[in-house]
Amino acid sequence: MKPALAAGVLRVDLGRELRCLSSAVFGGGLGRVRTWVNLQVPSGYARTDPDAHLAEETAGLPGPVLGMLTAAPVGLGYPVAAAGEPGAPGPAGAPAPAGTINILAVVAAPLTDAGLVGAVQTAVEAKVQALAAAGVLAGNGPGFATGTASDVIAVACPTGSSVAFAGPATPTGSDLARAVFEAVRLGSLASGRR
Repeated sequence: MKPALAAGVLRVDLGRELRCLSSAVFGGGLGRVRTWVNLQVPSGYARTDPDAHLAEETAGLPGPVLGMLTAAPVGLGYPVAAAGEPGAPGPAGAPAPAGTINILAVVAAPLTDAGLVGAVQTAVEAKVQALAAAGVLAGNGPGFATGTASDVIAVACPTGSSVAFAGPATPTGSDLARAVFEAVRLGSLASGRR
């Protein structure tokens, strides 16, 4: 992998095409990825065609490309509880500030489709565990945050589809969970949110 950061774009060339399951607006779903892009957008980003915007910004990159957006330099501008009050405003009734936790995880095991779903589930569980461990409270209800309203995730793996499980009790899932936990915990602490 070759990460690069330039002019508000974090780009990772994975070096080869991998299988991927993602909630990304550009290149998401069950498919393939070669290049991952996390594009910084201004707070209050109002384009209604983020997929077209990402297509413009990633033209010429080795494909397939998977694109995510963020308006936050560090995520957690407005942490929420998934089952909290929907559409709740930010602190003191103000509009919710920008905040996104975008995750790209690459595992070494050639996962089946079900294995990819399990890996995404494991990664999300680790994200939530990290937010609780960092003491990040939800802004839309009582208790700890589970993420932000705009989080995006992608798990990529080699082709082959021979490993059916990636839960936390498996070697792949355990490694994935620990990596996501530590990255989100450190990011939460860096954001200064509690």
